[in-house]
Parts: sequence; C-alpha cells; structure tokens
Amino acid sequence: MPARGAHTALGDVETVVDLLQQVLRPLAEARGLNSLEAIKSFTEASWYPARIAFGKHKGRSFREARSDADLRGWLEWLASSTNPRSAAMGHWYLEQLAAIDEESEHEPPIVALASGEGVGPALVHYRNPERERLQQVIAAARERLADLTAEYTQEHQAVEVVRASLFERLRDHYERRDHLRLKIEYRRRYLDTLLTEGEEEAEAVRPEYEQAREETTREYEEAAAEAAESKELSDEQRQELKTLWRKLVRLYHPDRFAHDPEQQATYERLIQSVNQARDHGDIEQMREIAHDPNSYLQRQGLDSLDFSDEAELDKLRQLYESLQVRILSTLEELDSLRESHDYELYCLSQQRPSFIEDVAEQQARAIATEIAELEAEAEQLAKEIETLTGDADPFVK
Repeated sequence: MPARGAHTALGDVETVVDLLQQVLRPLAEARGLNSLEAIKSFTEASWYPARIAFGKHKGRSFREARSDADLRGWLEWLASSTNPRSAAMGHWYLEQLAAIDEESEHEPPIVALASGEGVGPALVHYRNPERERLQQVIAAARERLADLTAEYTQEHQAVEVVRASLFERLRDHYERRDHLRLKIEYRRRYLDTLLTEGEEEAEAVRPEYEQAREETTREYEEAAAEAAESKELSDEQRQELKTLWRKLVRLYHPDRFAHDPEQQATYERLIQSVNQARDHGDIEQMREIAHDPNSYLQRQGLDSLDFSDEAELDKLRQLYESLQVRILSTLEELDSLRESHDYELYCLSQQRPSFIEDVAEQQARAIATEIAELEAEAEQLAKEIETLTGDADPFVK
C-alpha cells in the first residue's frame, strides 16, 4: 500500500494501520472472525485459493462445482490423487463445497411482518444475516474502490500535465536527437549492405529510412497533440470524479459473465474503455459510461449486460472477492505511480513553480551535448559513404 507519509516512520505505521483497517478487517468480518482467537485458529487451518491455480479448470472458482459436474468430478479426481499434497487440496475443496451446501439448506427462519385472524395469509420476509453482512462489506468495498480510483485518476492526470509541459519545452531537442539516431542507424546499414552485397542492394535501404523517419515524425505529432490536451483538473472536475467512480465501480464483477464468452468479451471491452478513460483523464467518456453503461455499449455495436447484484451467497462472495482484488490492484498502481520519477517531478513542481523550467533547461543542455556527438558520428559515416560510392549521402534529411 502507498505510504501516507512517504519515507517516514510515521508513514510506515499509518500504512500498516490502513492495511489492517481497510483490507484485512473487512476480510475478517466477512468470515465471522471477530476475535484474535478466531483469527489465530483461521490462520492455522488449511487453506487454498478460491480459484483453481492449475489444470484444465485454471482460473475458475471452486464454488462453480456446485453447478458444474465436470469441475466437481475434477476435484474428486484431485482428492483421490496418490500425491498427498494434491489429495489434501482436493479434499479441502470438497469440504468447502459441502459446507456451502449445508449452509444453503439451513436458511434462516421466515420472519412474519404482518398477520391477523381473518386477514388471510401472513406477509412474510426472508432475512439472511450472512447475505446482509456480505452486502454491507460489498458496499464498503465499493466505496473504498471508488475513493482509491478517484485518487489515482487525479494524481495520474496531474503527473501527465507535468510530463506534457516538459515534452512541449523539449520536443524539438528530442525530435532532432531521434532523427539523428535514425540517420546513423541507416547509414551504418547502408555501408554494411554496400560492402557485403553491393550498391543496388544498399540502395534498397533508402526507402526504409524514409519510412522510418516519417513514422518517427508522426509519433511526435501524435504525442504533441496528446500533450496539448493534458490539462489540470478543476476543483469541480475533481469532485465530479468521486461521484462518477461511485457509479463506475458497480460495473466491476468479472465472475458474473464468466460462463458466457460473448458477454465476457463485451464486459472486458467495457472495462477496457473505463480504464482508458481513467488513464487519459477523459471525464467525458467516464461520464458517458457511468450515466448509462448499456447505452454506451449499444453505441459501440455491443449487446447490453445485466449489472444487478445476484442474491446467491456464493455470487455475493465472488463479487466481494473480485472487489478486493481490484482494490489491491489499484493500491499497487497508486504505489507504483507515487514511486515514479515523474511523480517526484510533479511533487517538486508543486513546491516550486519554476522547477519544471529549470529541469527543462538542464535536460536541453544534456540533449544538446548528445546531439553534437551524434552529428559528428553522422558526418563521419556520410564521408565514408561518399568515399566508397563517389556520390553524395543518400540520407540527407
């Protein structure tokens, strides 16, 4: 998890507190582990991942064996293995399935909400404490994921603004350097081909160079266009991000569509669009998806999806697990961002507004030195070509 106070003893302590409070505690409560003794007993018991880690059913939740005879048969085969570790794993999965089945058979009693003589059948309501607890921790997990993702989006966008600012100041230097590198690469290739295969074959290198140069120029133009679109988020946009992500996190439920390849492909396309909008700070696209995800899918020529939460306990557990995975993944992304050199530049630029200008001038001097060395090397290769062929350099641009 990212430290709340970078590189400080207090920050390390606060990070551990966050881990216990925001990740481990909800996991423990979801499993009914409400005391240190219960937690100790739980950690000492045998445990295997909910998703199969190998074999033909790799990646599937063992709970799916409740409705999939092939998966249950595979677990039974695993339990009968002559390898003690494999057999222990198979028995553990079968025991968990039996416990889930038994829990399902003993639903909580019906609670009467209204009844009376001569009034007719009583109005009844089914209540399941386990389901209610799962729904509560799922709501908390979604809230946590929304806050983390909004935080990541804001900081990622701020870093992109700093990177764009540096790029705009240094683009001419970068482009000049990269074109020189290309020229040197193809002059060397021309000379090697000339000496080993002859002049006609060497001439074929020229159009390859022209194509590579055009591609480099196009990449710089695209990068410049993207940099021009990088703008700091306003206070209103930052506030809207939090609201948008509270809607968007309800879309995270990969297990729901696992048994339908077409729906799974549609779901993955949608989440890819969400992630791209997040990484590019595209609030308009996030707003469009959050407002009506199925309308967005239809505009992309895709079928609608059902994003409602299923009430079965095993489905709720899968949802909670997928949210926890997503939370940890987002924490890792946030941590990686905050450890990057670009994030350090962003922090320093916040402390001193002129910092980016100073960095740009320093890098410009370093690149200028490199350009001078590359120009000397390119000129030497051009002289070698002219000496061997008697013609002017074919890579003038």
